[in-house]
Amino acid sequence: MPISVPGRGSSISQRGFSLLEVLIVLTIIGIATAFAGVTAFSDGDARALRQDATRLAQLFSLAQSEARQGGTPIVWEYGNDGYRFVRIPRHRLLPVGVLDHSSFQPLAHDTTATGSLRPRSWASERAIQVAVHPSAANVFNTEWISGPSLIELQDGLNTVRIQRSGNGHYEVLP
Repeated sequence: MPISVPGRGSSISQRGFSLLEVLIVLTIIGIATAFAGVTAFSDGDARALRQDATRLAQLFSLAQSEARQGGTPIVWEYGNDGYRFVRIPRHRLLPVGVLDHSSFQPLAHDTTATGSLRPRSWASERAIQVAVHPSAANVFNTEWISGPSLIELQDGLNTVRIQRSGNGHYEVLP
């Protein structure tokens, strides 16, 4: 039985890709991959702000349960560099809004604190502006049912809202 080997005299011609065609395809794949990477990671500031809001929503729930368990209100204080939770001393009878905040006890040094309510820095590299509606919504008291509230975080380009419903459930809204 004869064996045929493709060659010049054979009617079967072999065709493949030239080096130039392979390089063009690889260049197109590289450009598409770079575009997908830039698109996926271009919203780093928005992601960091949403990460802050998600963490705060969880910490707010924890602060509410700590306030109920400890029997003393907890205040969320925020600034340009970060935020912290402080416990209000029991012997105060004045509304939280008129109290001297320097006398509050940071929960990081409180032996009853879980450690999760320690002071934290913002994850976003931009300065964060915080708007609290109503103005006393950053106080977690011993009540089981708190009223609805809205906390808005802005970094100049992006805005994220943390909404508390009347039953105390926190939801992060874009």
